[in-house]
Amino acid sequence: MLTKRNSWLRAGTLTVLGLGLAYGAQSFTEKEEVKIENTVSRSLDDQTWYNNELVNSDPTNPANYALTPKFECGDDDQEICSIKAPDNGSGQPDMSHQVSPGVTVEDQIEDALSSSNTNTTVQAFRSNQ
Repeated sequence: MLTKRNSWLRAGTLTVLGLGLAYGAQSFTEKEEVKIENTVSRSLDDQTWYNNELVNSDPTNPANYALTPKFECGDDDQEICSIKAPDNGSGQPDMSHQVSPGVTVEDQIEDALSSSNTNTTVQAFRSNQ
């Protein structure tokens, strides 16, 4: 009986020792490096952007727009006041976003300026201050 208990004890000890060696050996194997990339979140939802430049600003320059207006929009059709466009990922409207196939936000701004009419992108005009 004593030898049976000793053999079970010996087998159990060897099993635990073998599992420990196998686990330890795996910690030395080379593993794939996990890379974390920073991504810029970009909203494709249209937002209202306000042209906050005063006189003769370039209405196709995204740096001229902000989400909060500095000036009131009106009925005059001299300058673009507000547009609807998604964020380009850096807090500015995405002028290259396609509103419809082959037509970008920038195209619609230029079209509204030449026709003096609003469209799906250009929401309002204002007078030159």
